[in-house]
Amino acid sequence: MIGFIISISLLLESILSNLIPIGTYFTPLFSIVSLVIIYPYFINDDIRYIKYCGITGLIYDVIFTNTLFFNMIIFIIIGLIIKLINITLSNNFINVMIITAINIIVYLIISYFILWIIGYKTFNYDYLFSTISKTLILNIIYSVVMYIVTDKISKKHKILKID
Repeated sequence: MIGFIISISLLLESILSNLIPIGTYFTPLFSIVSLVIIYPYFINDDIRYIKYCGITGLIYDVIFTNTLFFNMIIFIIIGLIIKLINITLSNNFINVMIITAINIIVYLIISYFILWIIGYKTFNYDYLFSTISKTLILNIIYSVVMYIVTDKISKKHKILKID
């Protein structure tokens, strides 16, 4: 189930990134959403979850950004944030939307900050906030749909997950 969720997310992200022009209101970051969705399936196995985050980030680096270890490190940080948030919040679709929004914002801020620090690109705050708002729309919708689908499949096939 975990590999399926990550694979579908990467595939859909790849397809949508080719169909939707950059700068529109729908910027997919489905691989980050998949990290939020898969966390409940790692019952008391946080090390394994963080490994999956790192592997997903490495795959994301190779497929989408042509950088090595950049997104892997950021995805591990995102995984740790997801783990910490899930300690206090239960697993339901509203909290999945909240966790998704927080992690997308954190991902974009970290990415922009690192790119600014190394001098790769200069960004202003308006551009960052515009990108965040455009990115949140599609990804929150995707997180709700994925949560509902995976929840139904988990209940039907009696797959254990944290509730």
